[in-house]
Amino acid sequence: MSTRFDIGELGHELAALAARHDLKHVAVVVPLAPGTREMAFDAIAEGPPFDPREVGIDFHQVLLTDREAIFVFGLTAGVETLERILASEDLWSVVSWWERIAGGRPQVAHVAYEWRAA
Repeated sequence: MSTRFDIGELGHELAALAARHDLKHVAVVVPLAPGTREMAFDAIAEGPPFDPREVGIDFHQVLLTDREAIFVFGLTAGVETLERILASEDLWSVVSWWERIAGGRPQVAHVAYEWRAA
């Protein structure tokens, strides 16, 4: 199964979210097509398609279930960091691969609640 999604549209959604909130953390949830978890795991194990320090990410995690890959980003400069990520040619080089294993349109999530020890 192949799901086409517009990464530019996703970028606009992220930028709009960042404009409404002091966005320091964001997640992109990519639904996986059935049976593609191992393929996603192998791709994730290669690391991000860009240098996290260069684009201004202070942390990055990818959580994986049988049904979705959840990409979590710590954004040091909010919208500017998102713009650098989306401008990375290396990011665009992997989008078509993720479209092949996606089971639906990616969704944007942001922190609604957070607790940290002092």
